[in-house]
Amino acid sequence: MRSSSVRLLAYLSPIAGLTFLASTALAQQPVELAPITVQGATLGAPQAATEGPSAQTTSDGGDGVPAYAIGNAVTVITGEELRAQQLRQVGDALRSLPGISVSRSGGFGNLTDVRIRGAETNHTLVLIDGIEANATTNGAFDFSDLSADNIERIEVIRGPLSGIYGSNAVGGVINIVTRKGRGPLALTVQTGGGSFATRDASARLSGGNDRANLSVAYHWLDTDGFNVSPQGSEDDGMRLRSFSLRGGIKIFENLSVDLVLRQIDKRAERDGFGDPSAPFGSIAASFDEDSVLRDKIFLAGTTVRWDTFDGKLTHEFRATHNDTSLDDKSPFFRTLNLSEADTFGYLATYHLSAPAIWGRHTLTALVESGRESFTPKGDLTDGIERGRERMSYAAEWRGEFASRLFLTAGVRRDDNDTFDDFTTWRAAVSYKEPGSVWRPHASVGTAVKVPTMFEQFGSIPLFFTPNPDLTPEESRGWDAGIEYTVARGRATLDVTYFHAELANKIDGFAPGPMGTFTAVNLPGTSTRQGIEIAGRFKLLANVGLGLSYTYLDARDPDGAREQRRPPHIARADLDYSFADGRGRARLSTVYNGEIIDKAPYEIGTFANRPQIVGDYWVVNAAASYKLQPGVELFARVENLFDQRYQEVYGYEAAPITAFAGVKLTFGGRDGLGGGGSRAK
Repeated sequence: MRSSSVRLLAYLSPIAGLTFLASTALAQQPVELAPITVQGATLGAPQAATEGPSAQTTSDGGDGVPAYAIGNAVTVITGEELRAQQLRQVGDALRSLPGISVSRSGGFGNLTDVRIRGAETNHTLVLIDGIEANATTNGAFDFSDLSADNIERIEVIRGPLSGIYGSNAVGGVINIVTRKGRGPLALTVQTGGGSFATRDASARLSGGNDRANLSVAYHWLDTDGFNVSPQGSEDDGMRLRSFSLRGGIKIFENLSVDLVLRQIDKRAERDGFGDPSAPFGSIAASFDEDSVLRDKIFLAGTTVRWDTFDGKLTHEFRATHNDTSLDDKSPFFRTLNLSEADTFGYLATYHLSAPAIWGRHTLTALVESGRESFTPKGDLTDGIERGRERMSYAAEWRGEFASRLFLTAGVRRDDNDTFDDFTTWRAAVSYKEPGSVWRPHASVGTAVKVPTMFEQFGSIPLFFTPNPDLTPEESRGWDAGIEYTVARGRATLDVTYFHAELANKIDGFAPGPMGTFTAVNLPGTSTRQGIEIAGRFKLLANVGLGLSYTYLDARDPDGAREQRRPPHIARADLDYSFADGRGRARLSTVYNGEIIDKAPYEIGTFANRPQIVGDYWVVNAAASYKLQPGVELFARVENLFDQRYQEVYGYEAAPITAFAGVKLTFGGRDGLGGGGSRAK
């Protein structure tokens, strides 16, 4: 215990030192941090007219709740921050943020898992413009499929949120909002290239006003990749195509219709794992193999909104569709799994002001039906579609008292045709005294994750056997923290403790019939607990600093450390603007602690011999400069010091890489031929 405490202090010392230095530098600076609003942490629809501190307008023109009114721990990445990092995939933007660990199993385009607070990757619910993007096949979302192009904000809401969203929201929710068309019509084209023969191009056409808006974007990314096998020499390339559309029209002053579409097509080469030609008893690792991953995703959603009683009562009719195809073709066999999910819902939100009790109240009710299906179509499978349906009912109350005390309580009931029905709930509190530097906050709730379709019905010949008798995983968790604001709003530091327990955990690598693996519910309870530290500092008017650190203790029911859960992760981001805002530079440092990895069995046996994957530091740099309105140059370097490391056992990570390009904007207020003001 003493050694663990000393090690924890060693990791915290750099954060504490930087925080002290940042606070000292802030003492006389006349600048403030930008306010943060959150859209995905509540069930209710935003009020048509945002009045008072209970609602604000986000950078994409939508309404959200101020972060200080949310009891849950939340991290928001704005579109401006994404563009400053010059990242091309969302998974890289999430690395080592508070409570988040990211791991990629191979080269570019290979499976990229995101875990929140030590929960499984399929315990993270991913929403893209309100559409659940998780595949029904494995219950997860592969972040190598998601381009960072045309994204306005990413919200990470941590803690059990099944009380709002139902299954999957165990560790938390990642809510992704794409850019909305606004202002005069503008066309932006961007192209670039760099290491590994990488070619990158994108285009976006957008515009909008109070009556209608439209944003259409296309992104094309192609790379020859690098060698990920410690023993081989073959490069593993990737091709990613993304199309997105977001539009809306106001039919009447109180009636509007919004539509979102997204099409993703990814082809990625991958290496094998556990070379069958290796000597008997040797430790498994990746090896050169002519295998290809092909993911195809189509997301669609529409919302009809009707505001009544002067905007106090809002009705929303929602429909979403998710069609995901996961194809893995190796020289030996092919697995092809098709999944679909459809939801139809009605949401009613009533906003009530009650000065007699110092309060503003928001009451919300949801009725939603959902159907999901799964069809295994690979080699030696039956090609039969399996389906399951549910009806869901949810209610939420949010109260604001004297602009100080913010309370949230909600409950959800899911009636399933395949599993027992279940009820989940959540509650949260935040208190912000005007003039005080302290803001305590806390949340508590329950969550459920139903077994994935693949665990129940899928198969991999000679390797995995399904188990139709699985039961849902159940979780209960809570967190409590305090936010400290110093230097008159120019710096914030938030420290949060979290604890969660998971029952009926599903192990997908349990011994099965005929020497295969299968999925089983484990007896006992898994525990995940730890500390999250997040800081934001405005050092100067043109210099910003972000810091984060997470300590995690995640244990299986038998008390062993859970695999691929780093006990320590940290991150620092330094942002600098110059030349009157025309130039911007960003330096990011990511630390990932050592992990115990899964399934590195001995060749010729099924002996599970977990391996230690060492910790690593990675430094990335990015810069951009506007030569004139509508013309911008950009560049970035990843793994600046050319560190050799592995994110998961047996797969080498990318060495130092460099990319550069140009972005041109035509029309609009900030482009060539536009108003001439600088674009953000």
